[in-house]
Amino acid sequence: MKLRRFAAVLMALAMLGAAGCSQSETGSQAGGDASAASTDNGGTGNTGASVELELLMTKPETAGVMEEIAAKFCEENEGVTINVTSTSDGRTVIQTRLSANEMPDLMNTFPLEEFYKSMFADGRFVDITDQEFLNNVKQDTLELSDYEGSYYAVPMSVSTYGIYVNNTVLKENGIETTPTTWDEIIAACETLKANGVTGFILPNQDVGNVAQRFERTVGIINNDSNSEFQKIASGEMTAADSPTLNAWCDYNDQLLQYANSDHMGMDYDVACADFSNGKGAFMLSGTWMLSTIQQNNPDADVSLIAFPNPTGGETKVPINVDTAFSVGETCKDMDVGIQFLSYMTQPEIAQMYCDVDGNVSLIEGVTYDIPQHQGMLEAVDSGNVFVTAVNFWPDGLREEIRPYCQVYLQDQNRDAFFADAQTAIENIYNG
Repeated sequence: MKLRRFAAVLMALAMLGAAGCSQSETGSQAGGDASAASTDNGGTGNTGASVELELLMTKPETAGVMEEIAAKFCEENEGVTINVTSTSDGRTVIQTRLSANEMPDLMNTFPLEEFYKSMFADGRFVDITDQEFLNNVKQDTLELSDYEGSYYAVPMSVSTYGIYVNNTVLKENGIETTPTTWDEIIAACETLKANGVTGFILPNQDVGNVAQRFERTVGIINNDSNSEFQKIASGEMTAADSPTLNAWCDYNDQLLQYANSDHMGMDYDVACADFSNGKGAFMLSGTWMLSTIQQNNPDADVSLIAFPNPTGGETKVPINVDTAFSVGETCKDMDVGIQFLSYMTQPEIAQMYCDVDGNVSLIEGVTYDIPQHQGMLEAVDSGNVFVTAVNFWPDGLREEIRPYCQVYLQDQNRDAFFADAQTAIENIYNG
């Protein structure tokens, strides 16, 4: 039921768009003057008090625009300072800070994921259920972000995942039509390889990126991978006999033939820069990567296409709530924290964020007109979507299995990978 509502919202957003719409922790400070009133307009009115808050972004690609938004908020709110910090390894940073009781005042969260749901359950974030600014969010999608009937995050955008295509690289190598099926992509890679051009840029040094690729593409191969992994955990099936895990190995064996030779030593930032500047034709990622591409090369001619199911089965597009904001239970000024969330739902502010983020905005009044993503919006419009697997897997599975995925990408040793995957799945599902 939730999936159908989610798809309906995305289809409506697609129609609206057609009509009109790092690797280390860093920090930046915004300060300003204005003041306090109601959470309806994001103002705080003139209290005369001063407060300094931290906003943690685990989406470093949007840290820059959040610094701009935070500065604008502070200019309109006298005595408020917001320090924007960012990290690409959000889970590790959050776990470390949880154990040290040093949670940020504000942060972006992923309300569909079990990791964040557990923090909602533990009271780590403020309940915003009764806040009027939630009316600024597309209501069907808002319902997907609840936790046991309450809201602890205001959802801002949803993402899709697929393959970015550097159209310039294809055209320079005589490939005039964008490939859309698995066989067409492999054929294009063969042409590129014959011309001495890299087909896929893979940042396999980045274990977080490896984990995300595993989770997203496993979900495309099998939209109900959770049920299959439950069978592995219960002993009904072995990892070695898993059609899904075998298919994951199969497609990676193929792509590695066309990958950059230094894939095990390449991180995500370098990969994005290389792709943006035409050093390869394809890169797996989601709608959020467009902002990084444009930072590296504003003139890059790219598009995002669906990752075709390499088994030949039906291709569906994974979707997820990509950006949401929450106020920490230990926020130094709850009123200001809540007002900042309200501020983020103002159409002009949400538009600022959407224009950089590249994901589909969920805020009323925001237009989405990103030609590089029109193909994905058409896929969504057709209804071929599924909520990505991380929202159904037990908390920690992606992190437990990711080092073994990374090793497989280096040595292609299936026996070792299946043995390690078996252990990882059993530990998480039976633990």
